[in-house]
Amino acid sequence: MNVTLSEHSPSVTDTQPAQQAKNVLYAQAGGVTAVINVSAAAVIETIQQHPEKFGKTYAAINGIKGVLEEELVDLTDISTATLAKLKYQPGAAFKACRFDLDPLEHNPEQYRRVLEVFKTYEIGYFLYNGGNGSMVTAQKVADYCCRHGHPVTCVGVAKTIDNDLALSHCSPGFGSAAKYLATSFLNATLDIIAMHETSTKFFVLEAMGRNTGWLTLATGLIKDVIPDAPIIILPAERPFNEQAFFDKVDHFIATQGYCVCAVSEGLVKENGDYISIANIEHTHERDYVQLGGVGATLAHLVGKHLNSKTHYAIPDYCQRSASHMVSQTDWQMAYDAGKEAVNAAFRGEHGVLPIIELTSTEPFEYRFKTVELNAVADLENTVPDHFLTEDGMDITQAALDYLRPLIQGEHGAPFKKGLPDIAPIAFTLVDKQLPAFKALK
Repeated sequence: MNVTLSEHSPSVTDTQPAQQAKNVLYAQAGGVTAVINVSAAAVIETIQQHPEKFGKTYAAINGIKGVLEEELVDLTDISTATLAKLKYQPGAAFKACRFDLDPLEHNPEQYRRVLEVFKTYEIGYFLYNGGNGSMVTAQKVADYCCRHGHPVTCVGVAKTIDNDLALSHCSPGFGSAAKYLATSFLNATLDIIAMHETSTKFFVLEAMGRNTGWLTLATGLIKDVIPDAPIIILPAERPFNEQAFFDKVDHFIATQGYCVCAVSEGLVKENGDYISIANIEHTHERDYVQLGGVGATLAHLVGKHLNSKTHYAIPDYCQRSASHMVSQTDWQMAYDAGKEAVNAAFRGEHGVLPIIELTSTEPFEYRFKTVELNAVADLENTVPDHFLTEDGMDITQAALDYLRPLIQGEHGAPFKKGLPDIAPIAFTLVDKQLPAFKALK
């Protein structure tokens, strides 16, 4: 059971000083989750409850890039049917961008453009739905607008499948990704059990998580079904020791005939280098390293070591957008994240992010509290040492106790003609009022 409580008093239903309603702009950023649109629906529904405080509701297409390019949607009169559909829609209905504002001193024109758009559409509230990196962008926007005579109340809306949002008990989006990975890993393990005597003896699954191993840890939940599973878990937080890894593989093959492994895409060698890099994207401000391929690398190493057939799987986008495998706990957290962001804006809290605070373990209960955006921006919540065994290749009871509540319950999308009923939602852009602007990456 999960219960959301508010740390703040008075609530949004209390009497507030009369003032002119201001318009709201909502946007999505970074990697998507299976429940990010649940937060969007919560934002819209909570705004609708307070017409005396909030005016029109807009969404930017492609996050801050859409703000720069004036790609906006008016959601003020969104239908109840579309809102209901949003609550089951994976991906990002308003397109989540991989785009950051340049430093102000490098590109002041970007900031002037954002301010121009905010003034044109009379934006008084900016709600940015993203991870810790996105909070940097949100803070930059709000600070610049406020310094230049157009006060904007800026509030973050938490999300990330990587579970690396600092200070929060967990991140909305992680529970569903964890549920999908643990389920997929469990199914694959039963496949290996069935085939290992005459075929594949080693299987490895590669999970997302650049510098954090939370998603990799989630595969350890199969211990609740197969307590003695011969599993190796290689999170990004621990450097890869090839000999210790081979020794453990050999032990499991000798004692149980097979071995299953989960590895973080960001696994590093003992010298700190990534084991596998898929691509490096060059932009005018910085380089972005795309990770991937460590699963194939390990499968190849073990295949040569054992002289045996091996297999690997890369869930990639599937782990972050599985609408059929949504955790009820995670779904509720995502809705509450959107709702609490609007509540914070209603109270006039600026430059904050509502995060999850655990209030009880049994029963599992939590509440939201707000922290300053600057407190979480660009920080990473890594897997603590006590969640890993001494050799760094398995998870502890403490990790299982942490993970279990987050995957509880099912809130999958409804099905139609045998498939999830999640056809893309079409939105109509508002007519542009400003000169064209191209956001260069």
